[in-house]
Amino acid sequence: MSRNRRYFLQRSGQCLVGAPFVLPAAAFFRNAYGESINPDRLKGRVVLARDAGYDAFAKNPAGLLERGMAALLETERGEDAWRRLFRREDVVAVKVNALAGPRLSPGWPLVQAVVKGLKSAGVPAGQIIVWDRSSRELQRLGYPVNTSGDGVKIFGTDALRQGYEETISRAGSVGSCFSRIIAQYATAVINVGVLKDHDLAGISVLLKNFFGAIHNPNKYHDQNCSPYVAHVNSHPTIRHKVRLNIVDAPVAQYHGGPAFNGGYDWTFGGLILAADAVAADRVALELIHGQRQRAGLRTLRQEDRYPAYIDVAGEMGLGEAKLTAIRQIEV
Repeated sequence: MSRNRRYFLQRSGQCLVGAPFVLPAAAFFRNAYGESINPDRLKGRVVLARDAGYDAFAKNPAGLLERGMAALLETERGEDAWRRLFRREDVVAVKVNALAGPRLSPGWPLVQAVVKGLKSAGVPAGQIIVWDRSSRELQRLGYPVNTSGDGVKIFGTDALRQGYEETISRAGSVGSCFSRIIAQYATAVINVGVLKDHDLAGISVLLKNFFGAIHNPNKYHDQNCSPYVAHVNSHPTIRHKVRLNIVDAPVAQYHGGPAFNGGYDWTFGGLILAADAVAADRVALELIHGQRQRAGLRTLRQEDRYPAYIDVAGEMGLGEAKLTAIRQIEV
């Protein structure tokens, strides 16, 4: 582990200095078995893991997560799946979406299960960072904020006195400063989103979650956030580091988002897992479309808020956007 990342993990609540982590030229990484892995080998694979007991409170998601991971990575055990994606040397940033509050955000039990999985791959607790924009929003979800000391670090970018990089970097039409957590200190990222409608972007599941990693997301909501969401995800900070995407969906929302709206929620009862966030968002879009149709609502295209950024991301080679080319695996 580099000196800068070690300093961050020891003094994460303080102003950070030092050279940024330099990304490798390729997106390949080595796992706990010493294998050189290209995440593209999992392109177009999406696991839908559902359990009738996975209720609105999702108090014990660990078993379902492990079965889903084994199905995604085609291993006998969940532990082996985690070891195929992560290794002891990694500093893993777990990006959650806390904006909507407790009723429509990743649950703390699921995050605990993710941490357990990372530990099974040999990643020490002190090298795991659970984060979003704001520590206050994480506290509102019941996450035990921890900015220093032993154990898993849990805090928002705003907990750092220099939370965002000082220099704007560009990705297509987007020019932003990225959170130092993901840009400079993480070597691997897990993206944890929710299954929900969004009044401007159409849906807000996985790809849009990284608007929470830049300092100026308010600039990029025109045109249903397209192509901006795709362009943010094309930045090497995200494209080269995200190894796993998880959608926590005991309850999902098909209209009235992005805040929780009890008039338009339904019980999905499970998780969606993928290494390919584009494919997972495409499947999520179909799930939301289906629920809207059953409720007698217009399509997102008819409401002029179709999430075209999914198609743009596919055209850019960020993942598989064509539903017919996506392999959906039911658990």
